[in-house]
Amino acid sequence: MPSAAAQLLLQSMLNKQLYVVFRTARDLKLLDELLESHLQWAVAAEQRGELFASGPFVARDAAPGSAGGMSILRAGSEEEARAIVSADPFVGGGAVDVEVREWQLMEGSFTMTIRLSNQTSRLS
Repeated sequence: MPSAAAQLLLQSMLNKQLYVVFRTARDLKLLDELLESHLQWAVAAEQRGELFASGPFVARDAAPGSAGGMSILRAGSEEEARAIVSADPFVGGGAVDVEVREWQLMEGSFTMTIRLSNQTSRLS
């Protein structure tokens, strides 16, 4: 059981339930063939508010996608997260295997700068 001080710290943190999807490459040839439709799926999922973040792991001197990847989904349950990711052509097309895990987002930060005068933005 966390100490009283730790419990106070935990109460003030975000405590946002998300789902992390770990992708493991199964067939690199299929990754190339399905990349465009996978990217279209990702953009649509992002626009629907389902996809928080996503991208491949990077391995030096390895083919793109061969190290797998990760997506973070907004979903109300693990079943809903699995339904979202099952629509990904990489998954349905057999290019990757996936593991879905519930994740509690607690702490971290990001900074966004928007300049109206020249219509630029920066996220860090």
